[in-house]
Amino acid sequence: MAIKKKYVKVQSEETENNEVYGKDEHGKIIKIEQTGDPKKRATCKRVWAIICWVIAIAFEVIGILKLTEVINWFSGLDITTFLIICIVLDLIFVIIGSLLRKKANHIDPASEKNKTKFWLWNNLWTILSVIAFLPIIILIFTDKDLDKRSKWLVWWIAIAALAIAGLASYDRNPVSMEWLERAEKEVLQVSPSGTVYWAEHSKKYHVDQDCPAFSNSKTVYEGTVKDAYERGLTDPCRRCIPEYHEDEDTENIEIDENEDNEELWLWDIIWGLIE
Repeated sequence: MAIKKKYVKVQSEETENNEVYGKDEHGKIIKIEQTGDPKKRATCKRVWAIICWVIAIAFEVIGILKLTEVINWFSGLDITTFLIICIVLDLIFVIIGSLLRKKANHIDPASEKNKTKFWLWNNLWTILSVIAFLPIIILIFTDKDLDKRSKWLVWWIAIAALAIAGLASYDRNPVSMEWLERAEKEVLQVSPSGTVYWAEHSKKYHVDQDCPAFSNSKTVYEGTVKDAYERGLTDPCRRCIPEYHEDEDTENIEIDENEDNEELWLWDIIWGLIE
């Protein structure tokens, strides 16, 4: 039995309170999301990302000061437990900041014309992540007062935290203004209206609202390529837009028919809160 779909248009009129409303397939008005100037929204997320990074560095500094016995906070906790807590809190704020920064870069992408600026724009947070852990890693490794077992335990936890932070901070799919413009032009070649579609947990955007990828989707959103990019959907469906993949056999492409899976993973929840 086919699932009855609800189509929701993302672009709509904006109220005085920056609340956006759209219509479902029955014409009923429903609230979509808050909106506003993309640059302002991106700037807001970048400011919060910087705040998260400052907090992360603060936890690293506190750990260093405790390790070097400059402070004697929470004397009831042994040094090993104290350092682990600082490292974990450091990691949490680095990851949150990284996700905010990535979201901001998708809303307001940089230009590729200046290669150095574009690289720094998309990789600066990875460098900051190293700064958030490397100093304390070095001090733990060189500390002579920690017993050997505690030293190696905390050191390996810090190394693991650095690796996780680096992976979370690295943008494997950076977006540029030029890339967005090319995507918009190529979509127009397939869809004169420039409209693209996606489901709640889509990994790609589509130009065909009846794409097999939506077979299990209860709600399908429609908007512009920029709307899709803002949600992290920077890749087109290979079946919907074969022009992107002229050398591939689009007839035999496997379609993920479970894009709108109702199960929410932790990563989805965190990303949803940041959005």
